[in-house]
Amino acid sequence: MYKHSTEAFGAFTKHVLRNESTGHQLAILPEYGAIVLDLQLHGISILDTYQTPPEVINNSWAKNTVLYPFPNRLKDGIYKSGGQTYRFFANESHTNTAIHGFGQNKPMKVTFLEVDETSAAITCLYTDYGTHEAYPFRFSVEMAFTLSDEKGFELQLTMRNHDEQVIPAGLGWHPYFALGPKADTYRLQMPECRLVGNDERMLPTGKTYEYDDFSTLKPVGITVLDNCFELPVQEGRAETLVQAEAGTLHYWQETGAGKYNFLQVFIPPLRHCIALEPMTCAPDAFNNGMGLAQLEPGEKLSGRFGVWLEKQV
Repeated sequence: MYKHSTEAFGAFTKHVLRNESTGHQLAILPEYGAIVLDLQLHGISILDTYQTPPEVINNSWAKNTVLYPFPNRLKDGIYKSGGQTYRFFANESHTNTAIHGFGQNKPMKVTFLEVDETSAAITCLYTDYGTHEAYPFRFSVEMAFTLSDEKGFELQLTMRNHDEQVIPAGLGWHPYFALGPKADTYRLQMPECRLVGNDERMLPTGKTYEYDDFSTLKPVGITVLDNCFELPVQEGRAETLVQAEAGTLHYWQETGAGKYNFLQVFIPPLRHCIALEPMTCAPDAFNNGMGLAQLEPGEKLSGRFGVWLEKQV
């Protein structure tokens, strides 16, 4: 049986969903962007997470946070929409780019909660009334988390345009999967994809390349990864496998029209984990248009992704 509980986490309230018998557990902070503080499958922690409130507020590396209204980098923080030019603060100084939008710390409200014998669900909602100077549009973002015995963890993100004009939009999530002390020891298999070419500022060049380095399960070793990969735009799911001592992580993202047709793979410098980031668009999509959604009034952008763990026998 799943249970829901709350507890203080600094100035915030942490919400926990847990099934004692299966060891599945999810902990989030709705008041701080619904950031994930813990995700366990079969009693095994699978994420590198922040442990204290100061770490959450500092948000180093944007661990396990939602990314909107764009994921990844925006060149010089500048874009045009509806004949107007807008500028985000370039918060990544060494590339002079804005990165990951502004939704990571926004307060969200719990709008749905349900627990039963085999699953639990919690939904959080943020509504923006167009007060951000760099993105002065009315919109909402909904995060629907599900934890179940059968399917593991699933998250559906939905961004809806409440404005009277067309708005540019992109969604992503930023999970850091930790299945052992070093990513070098992991074995990785990626779905069919093409490598998005980058310039020296980590921005797309407009070219893509064949990529089959991890078309079959093979050791990560000393491979350096901080790259965006374009997936075939076909209805279904693209699956990535990460195998380690604890078992095999099956990560999937929904693909197809308006879904998660891009995957960013990143191994941090400490090489203690691997980030598998679903994105509806490529870096700098507000300028290059790669996967960019242009939402009409009332229109939404929505997609799902998730993980389940095959335990080592």
